[in-house]
Amino acid sequence: MTDSIDPYAIPADFSDRVFGVLLAAVDGATHARDGHEPGESETLSLFLLDGLLEALEWANDGVASDEAACMWLAGLRWYKLVIKSFPEGAPEPQPRWIDEAFEGAEDFAPGDPQHLIALVNPDMASVGRPAFPNADTSGVLSRAAFMALLPRVDEATTHKLATDAAALTHGSPLAHAAAGQAALVVRAALENGSASAPRWAELVAGLEGTAAEALRTAVAFVTESLENTDPQAAYDALYELLGEEPDVETASYAGALLAAVLGTDAVAHRPASVLDPILDQMHERWIKLTVGS
Repeated sequence: MTDSIDPYAIPADFSDRVFGVLLAAVDGATHARDGHEPGESETLSLFLLDGLLEALEWANDGVASDEAACMWLAGLRWYKLVIKSFPEGAPEPQPRWIDEAFEGAEDFAPGDPQHLIALVNPDMASVGRPAFPNADTSGVLSRAAFMALLPRVDEATTHKLATDAAALTHGSPLAHAAAGQAALVVRAALENGSASAPRWAELVAGLEGTAAEALRTAVAFVTESLENTDPQAAYDALYELLGEEPDVETASYAGALLAAVLGTDAVAHRPASVLDPILDQMHERWIKLTVGS
């Protein structure tokens, strides 16, 4: 008898790394806005992640669902949160726990304007039916990091989830390609830690466009930051490299990627966030739906 290797096995500290990704993605965006929170970019990413988790809930109940459609409906609920009403002519999905968690939230710090521009459309955009076919910005990166958090799926599924999530607001194939590879970079980091760093450069090689350039910047800065062996020192080094006024999405993604390697140790010294209770709940739901309680 020969030994078998589970191709979908996950590291023992995978859950801690996932929680680190959630915390660092929010902290990165907040850092880029000099402490102003909550913001549109990271909250949209959280809603889209909850949309993906909703699809898992349906699947666990034996009901087929479309992950992209669930994420789009989550995006519409996020739009209502920010604008105070659903887009005219669009579906009006029932609220979920995350909507209730944000009740009473005041105005959100602005993010990529393409998010609101696209989601006002009453019809769902997709890779096959793109809206705004020239839209290519860094706005697809934060959500791409979250699409990598689904364990025990193949890389093609991770890539598709990220491209589907990107296509909801950004129609350019360049943005879709960058988002898909961005998710694979975070996936590699979650699975193999710093040992996966040499592969990151391969995953982003040859990409073109604005989102791709932001992705390469984040990957390069995280790679350099990991020269620090202390997790907190590595996290501090990352934000020194990003500078005083980094792009919000680039900073959010870079923080998420670093935490995918180092886990919560990297963000243990970060300031408390108003989103912490929501991040706790999101992580608990992720655990229940993906790795068990």
